[in-house]
Order: sequence, then structure tokens, then C-alpha cells
Amino acid sequence: MSALIDTLNMTGQLIAILNPIGAIPTLSIYIINLETEQLRRVYRLVGISVPLLMIIFAVAGRYILQAFGVNLDAFRIAGGVLLMGVAMETLTAGGPRVGTVKEPEEFVLVPIVTPLLVGPGTITELILFSAIYPIYEVIIASLLSAAFTYAVIRFSQPLLKMLGSNTLKVLGRFMSLIIAALAIGMILTGVTNYVQSVMHA
Repeated sequence: MSALIDTLNMTGQLIAILNPIGAIPTLSIYIINLETEQLRRVYRLVGISVPLLMIIFAVAGRYILQAFGVNLDAFRIAGGVLLMGVAMETLTAGGPRVGTVKEPEEFVLVPIVTPLLVGPGTITELILFSAIYPIYEVIIASLLSAAFTYAVIRFSQPLLKMLGSNTLKVLGRFMSLIIAALAIGMILTGVTNYVQSVMHA
């Protein structure tokens, strides 16, 4: 039961940070004039690249920390600060800044898949999760959150027409508040653990 709760908890946090609903307005700018076959390629690339990148960082995350000799609490604090930056940027600008691209395959990978979906915040969380939880739980949470993200992106156009771009922007900003709350929790936990380690040294 504990493993199930941990997995669901990770899945929820990853969905909040991936924030696929908040990515729809930006995605719609790029795909509005695409043909049906081009749209299929877009959805296929999202469905493959998002879980692939997440699994890579989930599996390699703990080794990245070990290789650079990074303390987990220090990384947790840095990650919290980084997540807070992502949340503030989404709140003020409606989403991470993206550039102008011409080719469909180019915009799917950059900036939609990364950094808009699998960005610094997602990578930070995956590295932290991989150092705390069993790797199979992190992989399952990654696949579940990636599947949810794919479903949202796949049906983004009907959602956009049904809810409207303004409603989606509001939902995206609400998700950014969740990210900000997670960021504060990460910073407080990291600082608390560091202070306790110093006091008991």
C-alpha cells in the first residue's frame, strides 16, 4: 500500500510540473495550420519522447548526483528555487518563453517536449525521486504522468475549443501555484534537514 501511495504521490507531482494543460495554448500556436498527417506525427513524437526522456532522468538521476558529489538536501534546495522560478514565470508570462520555429518536427522536441513539458523542474523532481524512492516506483510514476500528458496533448484541440484559451491559461496558472507550493516544501525540507545535520554533527 505504501508503494502505491508513493507512486500516486509522485505521479500527481509530476503531472503538476509537466503541466500539459498549461502547454496547450502555446502548442496551438504551432499546430493550428498543420495537416492531419502532420498532427499525427506531432502526437506520436510527444507520446514517445516525453516518457523516454523522463525514464532516462529517472534511471540516471541518482548516478548523476553521485557522480558530481552533490548532497541531496543541497540539491533539494536548489531544485526548490528552480521550481519557484518556473512557477513565477508561468504566473507572470503564462508559460515558459519560447522562440519562433519553422519545422513541425523541430517545435515538437524544442520547445514543446523540452523545456515546456520535460523542463528543469521535471528533471529536478525525477532526480530527487530517484534518490529517495525505489526506481521501479519512479518509472511507473513517470509512465503514468507521461500517459496523462499524452492524452491531454492528443485531445488539445477539442479542449481548446471547448474551454477556450483564457480558461486554459487560468488552469495553467493554477497549476503553477501547485508547483510553487511544492517548491516551498522542497526548500523547507532541505533547510530543515541541513540544520538538523549541522546540529547533530
